[in-house]
Amino acid sequence: MELTSLFPSSDNLYKFLFMGGVFMIVFSFIYPLEKKQKLELEINIHNKDTEILNLQIQQLKEDVGNLKLLTKETLSKLENKTKSELDTKKIEQLKSNYNKEFEKIKTKELDILTKKIVINYNKSKIKILNEHINSFDIFKDLFLAVGSLFSLFGLYKWFRVTNMTEKLQKDELKKVLQKDELN
Repeated sequence: MELTSLFPSSDNLYKFLFMGGVFMIVFSFIYPLEKKQKLELEINIHNKDTEILNLQIQQLKEDVGNLKLLTKETLSKLENKTKSELDTKKIEQLKSNYNKEFEKIKTKELDILTKKIVINYNKSKIKILNEHINSFDIFKDLFLAVGSLFSLFGLYKWFRVTNMTEKLQKDELKKVLQKDELN
């Protein structure tokens, strides 16, 4: 006994199987591709942030070198002059300049440490996304295989049911025409 005899509109079931299979095939390509593109964007942003951080680290090293020179200059000025030659204003000015430079460098160092934490977070995020994408490859293959089976089976059965229905309708039409001719 054929399934079409049990369910007169079984072609709708086969259409559904066919369309579901097509959807699964399309989904198996588009969804992982979208996730890979998102990962590539994250990697690009991470690389940009890393380059900026490296430039800032280089600048911080230069600033530390300049601070060391300023420290040597300040100490040499203080050592070369006697206490009577140094007035309080000059000493305060030297301290103020030194403290400003020192605070700028401390602020930059804190900013760089914060950015390193963010970059490490982004690096681990990229690693997790990459693992997820690798697991999507398994689902991609599964959806592609199941979708292909559904599509082929649904299309084949839909075609057969449609042909049978048309044949039955032609036979019915012939019977009606023969009855009309006899009458």
